[in-house]
Amino acid sequence: MAAREPDWVPGDAWLAPGYAEWAPPAALRGAVACLWASVVPDGADRTTLVLPDACSDLVWEQGIGGYVAGPDTGPVRTVTKAGTVIVGVRFRPSAGGTVLGLPLSEVRD
Repeated sequence: MAAREPDWVPGDAWLAPGYAEWAPPAALRGAVACLWASVVPDGADRTTLVLPDACSDLVWEQGIGGYVAGPDTGPVRTVTKAGTVIVGVRFRPSAGGTVLGLPLSEVRD
């Protein structure tokens, strides 16, 4: 018997070049703002300016592993190598610390 996709995964979800975000399962929506994926196309690195949004993210990046990002107090320029896949969970403002069990001041900026 084939496994069914969870009902909250978009039917057209796949890791194509670009950025996509979608709503989390209903049970997580109090703490989680969105789930997201970013795939940098082959051929050129991507430079992005990340603007502060008071959120923190639990991130997995191909070739690096898992880490926590934010919240940021100012804009941050990032460079991601061509062909990289990144997936993340964005926590609502102030929710990340509770979920991760640490003060957000430890991961700020």
